[in-house]
Amino acid sequence: MNEDLNNEEVVGKDVPETSEENLEEVNIGTSEDGEQIQESVKETETNTEDDIKAKIEARANELMEEKIQGRLARQERKFNKELSKYKKLGNVVQAGLGVDNIDDAISKTSNFYQEQGITIPEFKDSYSERDEKILAKADAKEIIDLGRDEMEAEANRIAGIPEDHRTIRERVMFDTICEELMNLKATDELKAKGYDTSILEDKSFKEFRNQFAVSTPILQIYDMYNQLNGHKVEQPKSPGSAKTNTTNNEIKDYYTPDEVRAFTEEDLDNPKLMKAIERSMQKWGKSK
Repeated sequence: MNEDLNNEEVVGKDVPETSEENLEEVNIGTSEDGEQIQESVKETETNTEDDIKAKIEARANELMEEKIQGRLARQERKFNKELSKYKKLGNVVQAGLGVDNIDDAISKTSNFYQEQGITIPEFKDSYSERDEKILAKADAKEIIDLGRDEMEAEANRIAGIPEDHRTIRERVMFDTICEELMNLKATDELKAKGYDTSILEDKSFKEFRNQFAVSTPILQIYDMYNQLNGHKVEQPKSPGSAKTNTTNNEIKDYYTPDEVRAFTEEDLDNPKLMKAIERSMQKWGKSK
């Protein structure tokens, strides 16, 4: 009996009375903690889902790239296998005709069969002109990525081929590589003067630059462009430089592109001349 009483006393002392107010406090506390835990779990789940999606997407891209590269490699092997047959045939024909290049071999063989009364069907390349240009751009990019030395070597190689003997691909490659070499040279010249080279990528500047001959110095084009657009560019004057050869009385209402290219930097310092040039250039655009 005493033990039961003691136990009741112990229980009564250790466990606080649970009133409605206490229950409400306990419930509220539990609810807030639960929401925080749930929010934390949701955030973790969201991050995990994003990570998983990113990994899946990255892996999918890798697999696609591997698939594409594998297919290209198989096509290249097949192409090289077929090409080796034609190279072997070309070697036999060249030896039989006593020539040292495939072009002469084709020409002599074609003439021989035509003399025998055999009509040779016109050969049409399997690649369209559009395909050739796309491939030429890709080839040129590979060479450009190798650096200036490789670019110059390839440009010189194609330059050594008579223009009327160049293929479409060679012409496009030559133009693309030369354009990049010109941009590199222009960049170096502008950097040497401390000018902002990003202007070379400006659409308006490109259109302006295209109105001049390829041999026109980039610094001259740069100065003229800035002056026409109201951006004064101070150029270091060389000692004993000649005075401007255009006086107010000599300024014309219209100048041809060739006349504009002939002006010196000091000529272009004349505001009235620049206005006349600007008017002339507007007429150039209308005449196109």
